[in-house]
Amino acid sequence: MTERVSALRDRALRSRRGEDRTTPSLWQESYRRTEGLPEVTRWAMATAHGYRTQPVYVQELELLVGTPPGMVYDEDGPVVPQIFGRQPFVCPWPVSDEIQRLFGAGLFSPAGNHTTIDYDAIMVGGFRGLISRVDARLALPQVRADDEQTAFLGALRTIAEGYIDYCGRHADEALAQAAACADPQRAQELRTIAGNCLQVVADPPRTFWQACQSAWFSFVFLPDAPGRVDQYLYPFYRADMDSGRLDDDRARELLSCLWLRYLEFAGAAAAVSAFHHLTLGGMRPDGSDASNQLTWLCLDVTEELRIQRPQVGLRCHADTPPALLERAVRVLRARAGNPDFCNDEQIVPALVRTGISLEDARDFSLSGCHEVIVTGRAQMGSVEGFINLPKVLRAVLGLEPGLLGGATPPFPESWEQLWEQLTSAMRWVAWRAHEAALARDEEAARGAGGHLQASLVVGDCVERGKGYTQGGARYNHCNWNVIGLANLTDALSAIRWLVFDQRQLTLAELAGVVSANWVGHEPLRQRVLGESPNFGNDDDRADAIATDLLRMIAAAFEGLTPFRGGKYILGTLAGGENMHIEFGRMTGATPDGRRDGEPLADSAGPAQGRDRRGVTAMMNSVAKLPHHLLPTATTLNVKLDPRLLETDTGLAKVAGLIRAHFAAGGQQCQFNIVDREMLLEARRDPEQYRDLMVRVAGYSAPFTSLWEDLQDEIIARTEHAL
Repeated sequence: MTERVSALRDRALRSRRGEDRTTPSLWQESYRRTEGLPEVTRWAMATAHGYRTQPVYVQELELLVGTPPGMVYDEDGPVVPQIFGRQPFVCPWPVSDEIQRLFGAGLFSPAGNHTTIDYDAIMVGGFRGLISRVDARLALPQVRADDEQTAFLGALRTIAEGYIDYCGRHADEALAQAAACADPQRAQELRTIAGNCLQVVADPPRTFWQACQSAWFSFVFLPDAPGRVDQYLYPFYRADMDSGRLDDDRARELLSCLWLRYLEFAGAAAAVSAFHHLTLGGMRPDGSDASNQLTWLCLDVTEELRIQRPQVGLRCHADTPPALLERAVRVLRARAGNPDFCNDEQIVPALVRTGISLEDARDFSLSGCHEVIVTGRAQMGSVEGFINLPKVLRAVLGLEPGLLGGATPPFPESWEQLWEQLTSAMRWVAWRAHEAALARDEEAARGAGGHLQASLVVGDCVERGKGYTQGGARYNHCNWNVIGLANLTDALSAIRWLVFDQRQLTLAELAGVVSANWVGHEPLRQRVLGESPNFGNDDDRADAIATDLLRMIAAAFEGLTPFRGGKYILGTLAGGENMHIEFGRMTGATPDGRRDGEPLADSAGPAQGRDRRGVTAMMNSVAKLPHHLLPTATTLNVKLDPRLLETDTGLAKVAGLIRAHFAAGGQQCQFNIVDREMLLEARRDPEQYRDLMVRVAGYSAPFTSLWEDLQDEIIARTEHAL
């Protein structure tokens, strides 16, 4: 790590986002001048006015410039990261009283939204290239006759021109500082920075340094996921290396500066890593391996910096070099929670199954916690909301009277009748989720221009003359994440085992035991926990139930069309909203032995402590799931003995575990390289362990930043050796 990078890392670790007091007043100033114009025009002019007048900063030592408004750096040392607040069970967009009731009851919860922009288009043509697309559309006779579309496209042009000016204003500031700088070396750097800012994002970069600056300016324009960084930066890296203008040390320094900018954007005080999920490796559109020398450098930087953002994901497939996978596993030694690993050979076919072209599917990237998005061409993968699966079973068993509307059906007399009632309930839930999604997406579409920034940098919004939230993107699937799959599986397995196979008690009697929160029935609860077939043990009796459940849920959404078009798709991700914890707090006891208020299982993995037969058996259970029905937002957290990474043999074993899981049909895995004693010690002495990162759900965070019940849940996960 160079002295520059070390100093910038120290600054980044002291960063937090404060209040932006400038932009709102600039908007008001613009709006006062534009009364009477179309709303989309006013919105674009206010945005461009902000770009042209808000303060710009070029700070000491920086090689990549562009500090967002409101950034604060604490002088007393690194800030204390904070996890998200508790989830309010209130639907934040207008819905019917019935839908609001389901949110309040903890059956549904709202979620975030993520976008990945077309970085390739910006690297090839710059924002002036985007403006050319807009002008070509505006020149069409049918468009000139459409006032609404003309206003929309004109607004995109206004925003693009304003942002070009914003980037160029950094050149003015850099040149002013260069003129006053007594250090010749820094003065020359500032002049180069000025030249970079005049070139990008207006036009394509000419050097690797400019490409990194373009990547950062592009990210600031629509800050979410950085996309496939090693792909769109590689041509500039290769050209500069071949010409002798660049060496790997300088490239590593520039990448480090880029990584630290990603950390700073949300501030180091934001513990959750999921804001800026970056993608490495994978396939090219023709199916060949996409990894390159820059992929390796990106892993070097990730290992050296040890920061919670950007979150780094490595796409893997059969032709991924084994040495690259082992290099990525070695990065886990840094205990920064990176990288995570995903399987192209499951994700790509699952995307194609939903109607995405093969070439586009191969160009997917990661966003948020682990939402899969077709890079720069889609609004999909971002989560419409979460569904609490154990709640549905509780309603069927009469433990949540009135939750699903109407009278509770009589207790089923057979396994088949129970399954039929659950299927009917799931169809009802899917319809209500559809109603909630329609309301959400209709509300989003009312925004001026359907989110103008996204509409400019996501294809094919310009070509369709339609906003991003209005169905303008090429792909528009809507994703609902189902939470507590393993709990529902284990609950049904316990019912089948106790009631219909062993006939130890009736379903009504078991429901009574669960209603009493298992009080007075501890021996029976222990039998369920220890003897009933549980998901996560490579036991086909339980694993088949999980598979059938996902098929049932997917079928329940078939025939329902989202507001923007496309399809409803499923994920199992418990992300930064921590819905496995939040839904658990809102959910009474369940037939799997879980007690009132205890957490639900995290994402696609087993319930905490239920996987008793080792890591391979656990991962085999997950690999059996019908991943073709889960094209996005699925994670598997694996807790491993830290000693495994102390030797090259251990590293090879972990890499082999990943390869075997993916060959068996698994889609994603990520690792906590911690043991119980380490976590308990971190709880006792948080100051000494403030840098200990753990995988929570689809994201990483400092262990000491987590709520106590979230810490408890991670401690309770099964720790595996190989």
